[in-house]
Amino acid sequence: MKRWMKLGLCVALGGLVDSVVVADDVFAQPKKPAPATVVAPSEPPLVRNAGGIELRPAGLRWGMTSAQLAEFYDREIDRRYKAQYDKAQPGPQTDRIDAAVANAKAAFRRSKIEFGNLPTGIDSGPLKGEYTYQNQESMMQYLQSSGNRYFFFIQDKLWKVYDEMPLGEKRPMGETYEDAAKHLATRYGVPGRIIEPDYLIGRNFTEIDWQDARTRVRLLDRSGLKIAAMVYEERATLANLAALRPNKPTDDTSVDPSIEALMRPPGPPPGPAVDDKKDTKKK
Repeated sequence: MKRWMKLGLCVALGGLVDSVVVADDVFAQPKKPAPATVVAPSEPPLVRNAGGIELRPAGLRWGMTSAQLAEFYDREIDRRYKAQYDKAQPGPQTDRIDAAVANAKAAFRRSKIEFGNLPTGIDSGPLKGEYTYQNQESMMQYLQSSGNRYFFFIQDKLWKVYDEMPLGEKRPMGETYEDAAKHLATRYGVPGRIIEPDYLIGRNFTEIDWQDARTRVRLLDRSGLKIAAMVYEERATLANLAALRPNKPTDDTSVDPSIEALMRPPGPPPGPAVDDKKDTKKK
């Protein structure tokens, strides 16, 4: 009897020792902390340079009408062709330059697109998400050697400028999107806020943004086409967009009710008609 008691005590002590060893082993291995969730700031950082976010060329300003912008770019086009005029001989050479200048001015005016009731050809391009329909919005396009420039209006007031900046080894913005982001961080004196795409709200590219008292600027990653887009927006209009865009976009995936009725599976066939007269009991 004593031998069995001793054996039981040894087994119990052995189990206790094993449990202590296992516990010590658990406490000896500290748990790895869960990775911290990175949350993007709610606002883009304020630029720290002295000049703020500049709209170029000098004289371009928010709130210009499309007619005022056309007159403004008339002067820019004149300046662009000035060197050719200085070298040209009077006669056929200047006549050709006169025609080129007139065509450039007319082309800018013809570029205006109204976002009314009908869809436009740019809906399938990279500008989709920068405008809405049936909210008195429009756009003008200016072609230049450094990249296309687009002007957006609400109620015929300029509020957004979209610049396509080519990327490359000898380009001002650098060779890659990361180069462009570093370039702007240096210019504005602070790294920008990184925002991931959200296709449900029309944000189709990765963005990095900054702001000052009047303007927000977004750097869009379109490096798949060797382009970085810089989008300047008036902050006052941004803050009032919900009121300025009362008409919301329709769901492109929805089905017309008449088509939906045709596609709906038929219900069960009707049962046989009941003759009330035959159903009465004979007396």
